Amino acid sequence: MARIFGSAETLYVNDTYQFVDYSQYIATAFNEADKVKRRNEIFLIDCEKAFTMGRRFASA
Repeated sequence: MARIFGSAETLYVNDTYQFVDYSQYIATAFNEADKVKRRNEIFLIDCEKAFTMGRRFASA
């Protein structure tokens, strides 16, 4: 596969928002406060990693 398509990279982004407005759903498996905290702290870092990966792909 690598010979035909080249090497591959993976970027995992986990524990993201499931809903834009949690008040519209009954979803007891998710804690909205934890999701907001993770989105504000970790998701921005994940987006920067994805952007950097995209730049690397585009320049190859």
